[in-house]
Amino acid sequence: MVAFYAALRAIKLYPLEHTAVQKTLAELSQVAEELRAEENELEFRVSGEFIFLNSTRLRLDLSNYATFGHILTLCKLAGIGAIHVGTHGTARDWTFLLSLLGGETKVGPADRFKEIQARLKDAKIETFQIDAPTETATDREFNEESKAAANRTYSQSVAVTKDVINSVRIGKTPNIRKIKRVVQGIVDQVLNAWCRGSSIRF
Repeated sequence: MVAFYAALRAIKLYPLEHTAVQKTLAELSQVAEELRAEENELEFRVSGEFIFLNSTRLRLDLSNYATFGHILTLCKLAGIGAIHVGTHGTARDWTFLLSLLGGETKVGPADRFKEIQARLKDAKIETFQIDAPTETATDREFNEESKAAANRTYSQSVAVTKDVINSVRIGKTPNIRKIKRVVQGIVDQVLNAWCRGSSIRF
């Protein structure tokens, strides 16, 4: 994901022949081929606030916010739910895909998806197969998980807020560790809601 993001940024910032672009594309091609060879497949899939690499679920948090958030946003705008990477993807193949993914558009996700699919076919690039978003039973389970987590965060926040108020009233120092944990939970929920493109309501 780091290599994917680095190549996206390089293509956006520099001409294609720039050494920074060529270096990040070469690294992405190598990493993707090594991972595909090791696991016999390479599928990149997005679902809500989650990114999946094959069967491994990656979650957005403060440490990877810029990287994952940017990729999730681009995939959402492009109407892409999954990218299947075939064998021997070249730097040219990746350049074409990432340029399409990061390009500006005035059409909606569904039309953008068809456009990218057609452009890949016209360019005879068979390394990638893209799929539109689909909600699986696993996705629904994660959505329910997110709602439950939001409710837990809300309950914990109310409880800790009451503790802080009571501590201040009696002249006692509030528990900073508890406050930090609750604030981190709230931040996580805000990031998750942002990725889903909606607000969490309690």
